[in-house]
Amino acid sequence: MHRTSQNNKEWKRYKEVSIPWANYDTHRLNECKRVLDLRKLFGELDRPVHRREFTLSNLTVLLLLKLLFGISYRTVASATKDLKLYQLLGMKRAPCYKTIQNTMQYLTEGVLKDINQRLLPKTTTLGGLDSSGMKTHHKGAWVVIRFHKNQQQRDFKKVHLFVDLVSKKIIHCLVTTGRASDAKQVKKLLQGCNWIRIDIILGDRGYDTRECFHEITRFGALPGIPVRKNATTHCRGCYSRKRAVLAQQKDYEQWKQQVQYTMRCVVESIFSGLKRRFGEHLFSIKERFRSVEMWLRSILWNVLIYPR
Repeated sequence: MHRTSQNNKEWKRYKEVSIPWANYDTHRLNECKRVLDLRKLFGELDRPVHRREFTLSNLTVLLLLKLLFGISYRTVASATKDLKLYQLLGMKRAPCYKTIQNTMQYLTEGVLKDINQRLLPKTTTLGGLDSSGMKTHHKGAWVVIRFHKNQQQRDFKKVHLFVDLVSKKIIHCLVTTGRASDAKQVKKLLQGCNWIRIDIILGDRGYDTRECFHEITRFGALPGIPVRKNATTHCRGCYSRKRAVLAQQKDYEQWKQQVQYTMRCVVESIFSGLKRRFGEHLFSIKERFRSVEMWLRSILWNVLIYPR
């Protein structure tokens, strides 16, 4: 067998690659500290669970660590015991993986919504609406390759986000079926955000309905939604959409500058960052737990990615 020479100049790296592991470790350690500090926010809404031995705030922090590192419940329980994390959280002993898993039963969307509200500003100039799909069945690559067992069920859920385009933080989230209409979810998204004041709300052409323009106007914001090319100027009771049609037919570029429509791409970037950082699939099986999981992802995003 012919043996190749190891002194070939063509095999040399085009550019030296060096990774600052010290800075990376410091950054990840700071992220863990921010997650551990979140128990103060959960402490105000806290109550004892599981025979009054553990508190909801400490167990929720362990859930956030599971989402942060993308590990299983058993791994979180082992890390909590081996790394003495339970002592940092003020617990007498480390909980088992089943106790951490059952924490999802005690969390509700209302509790997580109140906590997320404290991480956001009260007023902003731009808001954005969009949706994206999330996988619900995730099988390990080893099972697929070794045993040739592909995923039989390939269902997905649609996640709707209402985002602050200035601070890049998630204001509200909603999990629906994969075939749910984007325009019909605007009312639910805006009803949960009565505490914040937004000047302009942007959306793509999928939100070009009279109901969306009505809800955004009733919310007290200016709709920044591009209308269809064959849209008529007949208002039919929706004067905000008529003004948008007239402004876009007169000068579309000027309308884009007026509503700052180029900022709508921030929502796409947030979806991309959520999937790259916390995974493209939902590990929860029940529908209520999937909504809780999505709220936990939103809180992690607001705290870690854009802490300002």
